[in-house]
Amino acid sequence: MTLLLADDQSIILDGLEALLEQDEEVQVVGRASNGREAVERSKKLKPDVVLMDISMPEMDGIEATKAVLACCTGTRVLVLSMYDHHDLVHEIMEAGASGYVLKNVGKEELCRALRIVAAGQQYLTQEVRSAFDNDMRAKEIMGETGYHALTKREKEVVKLICRECTTQEIAASLFLSPQTIDTHRKNILHKLGVRNTAGLVKYAKERGWC
Repeated sequence: MTLLLADDQSIILDGLEALLEQDEEVQVVGRASNGREAVERSKKLKPDVVLMDISMPEMDGIEATKAVLACCTGTRVLVLSMYDHHDLVHEIMEAGASGYVLKNVGKEELCRALRIVAAGQQYLTQEVRSAFDNDMRAKEIMGETGYHALTKREKEVVKLICRECTTQEIAASLFLSPQTIDTHRKNILHKLGVRNTAGLVKYAKERGWC
């Protein structure tokens, strides 16, 4: 199995490479320190699997996953992230990733996940699967169906909130009314399942938006 590692922290890349070189079935063929580089290296190297972080500069792991899968039909993506937020899990799986594991995973589980994904199957680590299932049950109780990603406009609002802009400043920047911004904010909190601005900012940091 050939593997490309994508993470913006060199120490993480070094640790993963040292860990995985002990597995005779895994060959690390390249490294990338941002999403755009992950796409370019994938085009060149055509790895069996890309082990992808989500929070990266230039292009986050979700957009990079879409781009990799669009240009490398034989490549699969396994996400390795610090975060188990249900919104991230939904969005990355909808982007086409084959699996999602957390960075506290042990060597044995990581290697097992890589093999499962390389074989064309899906793998979610237990904590991620639990968060995913709990979110789906909550939506069923609320009578909701499906997953609703943030719109482009809602993402713009989130990024401006992270810059500590007031509702009036956001409205002026986006040429919208303050009432419309308040509606966007309520919809964003509901979609992400967070209670307040602090939770919203935490999520944005996980995505690398601020």
